[in-house]
Amino acid sequence: MVSRLTHVLFFYAFMCVYSTCYGQFWFDIAAGVSAGAGISSDFKLYDDTRIDVSPRISSNTFFKVGLNITETESILFDFGVSNRNFLFVQKNLTDSDNMPKNIALGYTGFRILPMYRHTKEGSYIEIGPEFGSIQNQYYSDEVNGSIPNYSFFSERSFRGAIGFGGYILGNERVTLVSGLRILYDFTDLRSNNAVNAQFPYQNYDDKRDSPFKAFDIQFSLELNISLGFLVRSSCGRRKLLIQW
Repeated sequence: MVSRLTHVLFFYAFMCVYSTCYGQFWFDIAAGVSAGAGISSDFKLYDDTRIDVSPRISSNTFFKVGLNITETESILFDFGVSNRNFLFVQKNLTDSDNMPKNIALGYTGFRILPMYRHTKEGSYIEIGPEFGSIQNQYYSDEVNGSIPNYSFFSERSFRGAIGFGGYILGNERVTLVSGLRILYDFTDLRSNNAVNAQFPYQNYDDKRDSPFKAFDIQFSLELNISLGFLVRSSCGRRKLLIQW
């Protein structure tokens, strides 16, 4: 799956280059942050009265390099650090005096997104895969569940991403860009320990196993620097909401 998506992305980039071989390319560089929350994609979990899913803030910091093939088509490489957090509230537990107990978990790690972006009239849409490497993780279960600390998540993650946004203010060289990005886990985030414990039902006698995946909704801000003026004066010019 990873190999197939990567081949499709680079094939599209090759076709864009081929169709515009008499044009001039230019680069953008950008740095930014994003913040949002994750939503479990196991919708049956929301019907289970024993467990509540509470959103927690997740964030990303990133550095981006973009190859602009035409005024509207570009390929981006988004490098950054992802910080994801989740919270589950357990109810109706045995020997808990009917007191809710929390499971808090999350991780930080590096990720890279090669993405295709189409820009028109100062707005854009982008799509591509995200490849992640989980570096540090935490797991806290107030019931002292059966999953050992620091062994909940697998070492790798693979998500799909789609984004929308626009060029807010600036000039033809420096621009503030705002957007919304939605990401979805294609693979189970759990390690073998978590799968064997049937998270998040490990503290109940009646267990149900399903992959732990999530949708992430992220709002982003980035400062973009276009190097198109090094090629020709018209390169990199965008329509902006506010221009100075």
